[in-house]
Amino acid sequence: ADLDGILALEAHFPSDRLARRQLRHLLTRAHAETWVAEAGGRIVGDAIVLFRRGFDAARLYSLVVAPDARGRGVGAALLEAAERGARERGCVSVRLEVRATNDVAQRLYLRHGYEPVGRTDFYYRDGADAVRMRKRLRGDAPELAGVPFVPQTLPFTCGPACLMMAMRAFGDASPPDRAEELALWREATTVYLAAGHGGCSPHGLAVAALRRGHRVEVLARDAAVPFVDSVRDPEKKAVIELAHAGFTAELERAGVPMRVGPFGLPAIEEALAAGRIPILLVSGYRLYEEKVPHWVVVTGMDDEHLYLHDPFVPEGAERADGVHLPLARSAFERVATFGKARHRYLVVIGPHEPRQRGGGQAPAR
Repeated sequence: ADLDGILALEAHFPSDRLARRQLRHLLTRAHAETWVAEAGGRIVGDAIVLFRRGFDAARLYSLVVAPDARGRGVGAALLEAAERGARERGCVSVRLEVRATNDVAQRLYLRHGYEPVGRTDFYYRDGADAVRMRKRLRGDAPELAGVPFVPQTLPFTCGPACLMMAMRAFGDASPPDRAEELALWREATTVYLAAGHGGCSPHGLAVAALRRGHRVEVLARDAAVPFVDSVRDPEKKAVIELAHAGFTAELERAGVPMRVGPFGLPAIEEALAAGRIPILLVSGYRLYEEKVPHWVVVTGMDDEHLYLHDPFVPEGAERADGVHLPLARSAFERVATFGKARHRYLVVIGPHEPRQRGGGQAPAR
């Protein structure tokens, strides 16, 4: 019933206005909340908040107040209502983008505890820049690893994107590109299907990192061949098993630790405490309702949450929507398992192995 009133408010944005169809989707089917302010029988402001399935974070997508209602605290009331709704959903933070030239809006957010965390050039359709801001809703901000974010550019390259993030956390300076993404995927995949794309195994990702000089470790809940249960054809199973055997043989020759047995959050905490970057397998179904394995990077932990870089950026989302996403510890057991076999894998990436330069013994001094 509020659709016409909300649509009328969109005219007050200089660009990037939402169409009726987009607004109807946000009101009825999206993972979102819309708050409206009414005065004199009409809608004079609205705030739209987006939530990402499975994570305790919110994004203030839009906030607008009609010109004749400004200066009366409407924007502040909408912002407070939006934050209250996010808290009730268990969110620990809210992020937003605001035009770099919109000083009034920036002052509003600063008064309410938002902090600038970055700037995006040419963010809006008319070429205007955006200031990115974030507010912690509860608890102290956790200490997070400085892992550069790299989104996957293809539906099947979450593992390579995670590996690119981890390697750049240890100083790999070359800009990420699709050629590297595909090269890593070709090295790490074991699964091939008649339709769709192959998946990267934990041992394959470890081999790809090892070949680039990084220290690696693989943790597996059991000794089963990863993802072999995802295909039925005996020949395809044989190919997966053969690829897996090649990966494990290469890791064994290099002396890479491969731990087999039940593991949980303490193993991730141990890796982070040692300054390593954990890459974790999660259930695509639990996060996106897609029955696929999915890789994410763990960037930190606190008493209530794991924080993840998720390389998958859903349609309509921004890169920042995949950064340091809070996943409740209580959700770990169901999210960090995949398939009927309840696969659980962790690939731990460390800095480059030291290399001896030159040959022979150093002269005595």
